[in-house]
Amino acid sequence: MLLKQLYDFAVSRKLLGDLAFAPKAVRWIIELDVNGNLLGAGPQATGDDKRGKEFSCPQTTRPKVAGGVSEFLADGLTAMFGLDPDPNAPMPEKKRADRDDNNARKREDFWQQINDAAKQSKHAGLEAVCRFSDQIGTAPPPFLRWGKAPDAKESSKSAWWLRSASGGEVRLGPENFTFRVNGELLVENETIKQFWREQHTREVRGARAGFPKGLCLISGRAEQPLAPTHNPKIQGVPNTQSFGAAIVSFDKDAFGSYGFDQSLNAPSSDEAATAYCVALNWLLGQADHSLRLGQTSLCFWTREPETGGSLFSRLLNRPDPQSIAQFLKSPWAGIEREVARRDQFFAVTLAGNSGRIVVRHWLQQPLDQAIQNFHDWFADLELDVPPKPEPKAGKKTKTSGKATEFHPLSIYWLACTTVRDAKDLLPDVPAQLYRAALEGSAPPVSLLTPILNQLHSKLVSDENYQLLYDQSRFALLKLILNRNRKKNIMEIKTQLTADTDDPAYNCGRLLSVFNETQKKAHEYGLKGATVSEKYFGTASTSPAYVFPYLVKLNRHHLQKIGKSPKYAGGERFLEEAIFCILARLGQTEEMKRNKTAPAFPRTLDLQAQGRFALGFYQQMAADAAARQANRKNNDTTSEPETK
Repeated sequence: MLLKQLYDFAVSRKLLGDLAFAPKAVRWIIELDVNGNLLGAGPQATGDDKRGKEFSCPQTTRPKVAGGVSEFLADGLTAMFGLDPDPNAPMPEKKRADRDDNNARKREDFWQQINDAAKQSKHAGLEAVCRFSDQIGTAPPPFLRWGKAPDAKESSKSAWWLRSASGGEVRLGPENFTFRVNGELLVENETIKQFWREQHTREVRGARAGFPKGLCLISGRAEQPLAPTHNPKIQGVPNTQSFGAAIVSFDKDAFGSYGFDQSLNAPSSDEAATAYCVALNWLLGQADHSLRLGQTSLCFWTREPETGGSLFSRLLNRPDPQSIAQFLKSPWAGIEREVARRDQFFAVTLAGNSGRIVVRHWLQQPLDQAIQNFHDWFADLELDVPPKPEPKAGKKTKTSGKATEFHPLSIYWLACTTVRDAKDLLPDVPAQLYRAALEGSAPPVSLLTPILNQLHSKLVSDENYQLLYDQSRFALLKLILNRNRKKNIMEIKTQLTADTDDPAYNCGRLLSVFNETQKKAHEYGLKGATVSEKYFGTASTSPAYVFPYLVKLNRHHLQKIGKSPKYAGGERFLEEAIFCILARLGQTEEMKRNKTAPAFPRTLDLQAQGRFALGFYQQMAADAAARQANRKNNDTTSEPETK
């Protein structure tokens, strides 16, 4: 079903129109005159990076596994000049001989293609390139040398160095070359492109002529040339080889049956196999149809063009607060509801395993259902977070140094709350969250464990941790708890729930107020760990073990605030807030007079620990918002200064 939908996508989007060409990064352009003479000191760079600029370049259909096959007009060091990337690499004599032979055959194939093209097309630019080849022969061109950097140490390794058009030397990597003659880039010349289209067609027909015929399982057509292997390779999936990988392959006897060879075990026509590979490569290359989630790639599309691709990409990968608010308010903006009912939404999650691609998840559902599930996802993640204060004028803010742009409700950053470092992110975690977003499912409760463990670790050991603004962590906690909520268990709301009798949630709230009381008692100059940093782990798992002690300690802090000339009177507000929470935990007026604490829960299970953390966070957020509002009111009612 997946391959059929990809095949239909390629056909409907007309992706099979010009398969003779594919995007390729070319870093060096060799400038020639009409007589084939080199212009300038050496090749011209196409860009500042080591890959160069992407061009639409000819691509051959001939298999390169056996070696000795090169691309037409644009290829690397070995194909163009027959040079080994590392001629001094230690290896057995026979292997070196085979490698040198392959390099020579690859060079011969490259120049034979250009000679044939020049004879057939009579194009002056190709004829100039042939003259350039005759001039250099089999020796390295004058702009290349093997050796060390001029100022290198004796112990440094040798490499190929290129003298560029500017006169400077650059160390070569796996980079591609092409030609410009008399100011015209040959890979962009329409006459040469038309020649290659005809050559590509001949290659395809020649290959298919030798294929067995049969029923194609993808298109359903009979008597089709069946592809022994599926090409082109699919590129861009994490943990696959640089030249790509296959989603369907049979290269071991154990994968075959009934004597069928290679892909004849799952017969697909060469046209259909090419189509689904092209479709998947196209999707992986489009920001509106794919995104990377840790060590997996997610691709999504709709049956009808332009009915939701960019919406899902933007809100999965870059969900800024404004776009989320607008989507929650008008989820159908720009999409006709009736069209969405008829349309289908498709998504596939891919992971790599060297030469193969693993399909981790495949989804097909009505588009209107996908949009509704997406709406519910962001509604379930919604959480009141106090605005982060603006940095003071002249004060520089530190950045994390991460390359990934920070959007707290993106799948990537939500998943990162389960690990200390993004490099440790398991492929299953973002995949589970993505399914929850698009299918409306509940992420597993087991995710609470790493989320809470990392929260505790940050509280204890990360002095730069700003819990109040850790929106990703607590929004995900809220979603997991609510979607796995059992009957008679409180639902976590967007704002603080002050009227709940849930013991775990109220214990978290109580610890937050105790934490604030301690900081105020020390006039916000406390040195050392706060009660939340010191006791959060124990309080969230065994409240009865630690809270009676914290209640006694808190009385000391309240007394200290009452004696403070700066905060005197402030203890009454805190005392009232504490009593309101203790009352929800079972403390009566008599217990209050006798200074007796209520019976706290002996232990909290995993979900209760999650509610404890959210109670702690939402109480802290509500108090911070109240303080910000109070400061704002004081600022607006204060008398302006007189000059």
